[in-house]
Amino acid sequence: MGRLSGKIALLTGAASGIAAATAQRFADEGAAVAGLDVQQPDAARWKRVEASAPAASFHTASVASEAQVKAAIAEVVAQHGGFDILINAAGVAGGGALETLEEDEWDRIVGINLKGIFLMCKHAVAPILARGGGSIVNIASIEGLVASEAATPYGASKGGVVQLTRNLAVDLTHRGIRVNSVCPGLVETPMVEMVTSATEGPLAALKEQFIGNHLMRRLGQPEEIANAILFLASDEASFVTGSTLVVDGGWTAGARTDVDLLGA
Repeated sequence: MGRLSGKIALLTGAASGIAAATAQRFADEGAAVAGLDVQQPDAARWKRVEASAPAASFHTASVASEAQVKAAIAEVVAQHGGFDILINAAGVAGGGALETLEEDEWDRIVGINLKGIFLMCKHAVAPILARGGGSIVNIASIEGLVASEAATPYGASKGGVVQLTRNLAVDLTHRGIRVNSVCPGLVETPMVEMVTSATEGPLAALKEQFIGNHLMRRLGQPEEIANAILFLASDEASFVTGSTLVVDGGWTAGARTDVDLLGA
C-alpha cells in the first residue's frame, strides 16, 4: 500500500517542474491524480503518471480566472468523484525595477501566484469536505521569506502565499482540512532552465550566484520538493497545519562564506 492509496489529488502547474514531479510521486504512492495547467504536459512524461496512478486526468485552465477554476474543478469532481488533496504549484516569475514596473506585469504575477491560490482553495473546500476532509499544500518560495533585487511583485506574491496559508489554516483546520506551504530554494525547472543551462557570459555568472546562495552548493531538483509536498499532503503530517516547510538547500540559513558574490 502506498502512502496515498485511496486518495485523489489535484495539482496545479502540473505540466512541468515541481508539480509534474509531484504528480509522479503521488502516482507512485497510490494516488489518483488530476493535473491542471494552462499548457499541455509532455506526453511521454504524463503517460508515466498514467501508468502509475490508479486513475489520472489532465485539465486545462488558468488559475487566475475564477470561471476557468470553477469549470476545471467541476470536471475533476465529475471524473474522479472529488478529491482529498490540493497542491497549488502554478506560478510565474518576473519583475523589474520598481520605477519602470508596469501595472500589467504586477497584475500578471500576483494574479497567478497569489490570486490563483485563493481561487483554487475557495472552490476546492466543498469537494474536499465532501470526501471527509483532506490537505492543501501551497507552493510559495524563499522569495516569500527573504527579498531579492528587482523582484517586488514576485516576492510580494510569494510572501502573500505564506500568510494566506496561515489564514486558510485558521479557517479550515477545524473543518477537517489541513493547510500548509512549502518554500523551495531555486529548483531546476523550465522556469530557470535558461539560466541553469548557461555555460558562459552574464547568465553563467548569474547561475553561479544562484548556486552560491545555497549552502549545499547546488540547485534543488523537482523531486526533492515533491518529497516535502508528499509529507505534508499525507497522513504522516496529521498534526501539521498552518506551517511553512523551507526546502532551500540552506539559502535562508545564511549565505556561503567561500563565495564572493559581491566581487569585493
